[in-house]
Amino acid sequence: MQMFENLPWYGYVIFGFGVVAYAYKFFSKAKEGYVEPEQVKAKYRKDPNSTLTEEQIFSLALDSVTNEWWKVNTNTLFFKKGIHAKNYLEGWGINTPDGYWGLTEYFMKDGRRWYFDFIYSMIQNEPEENWPALMQQKYGNNERAERYLNHLKTGKTQGTLKQKGFITFDSEIEIGVAAYDASVLVGHARRAYTAEIISEEDAWKVINFATQLAKEHFSSWEDFAKSYVLGFTLDIRDRKDGYLEEMYDLYAQLLANPNSPWNTIEWK
Repeated sequence: MQMFENLPWYGYVIFGFGVVAYAYKFFSKAKEGYVEPEQVKAKYRKDPNSTLTEEQIFSLALDSVTNEWWKVNTNTLFFKKGIHAKNYLEGWGINTPDGYWGLTEYFMKDGRRWYFDFIYSMIQNEPEENWPALMQQKYGNNERAERYLNHLKTGKTQGTLKQKGFITFDSEIEIGVAAYDASVLVGHARRAYTAEIISEEDAWKVINFATQLAKEHFSSWEDFAKSYVLGFTLDIRDRKDGYLEEMYDLYAQLLANPNSPWNTIEWK
């Protein structure tokens, strides 16, 4: 405090202007960052030299939200040049063919359906006092299972999806999360092929499986989209880095834009 006591009168004026200027800059920047995050615009990129069939392009559209986030073509099996595919796969712990097939077989057999189907049915049909024992019997000590239970029983996920305008009624989540599993399978196969972890033939085998999974559960892009965003929300709900909101924005663009794959490719 001694230095302030020794300031001349004009020193206080200069100091005051400095405080006001700093405060204005700080709060205006904070407001800008909070109110209007930067939007990623979906562009639905296409390779004019693509040789894929309509059915194959339909299959790739199952992973449309992620395709737009990564800014990749919607009509090629090849994902993206450089290390992007490898970095994505390493984020899932996929570094080898064995690692890829281990995770892929899990998503084929169970995926996130293993969590949602049991936990949602339990909440609807069992007294709450039975839940701890049923959860322990089914999952043991499983952090993801506990997270799914928390978000579903408290209505956090339903509330988020209603607030975003993606669903209207809580009961709409009965549609399940098979679309999210199908999307992950398509995306992983595409990236693993690009990173030369699996062959083109194997990539299409997995993608075809994912396509049949989607068609067995849904009869429209609308239903598929609701299931996808439900599974995505439950899986990514606790991330704090802005990724969730970016993906929500791309998802909304896919729903609304007449040029998006979900609005130009017929569900067969």
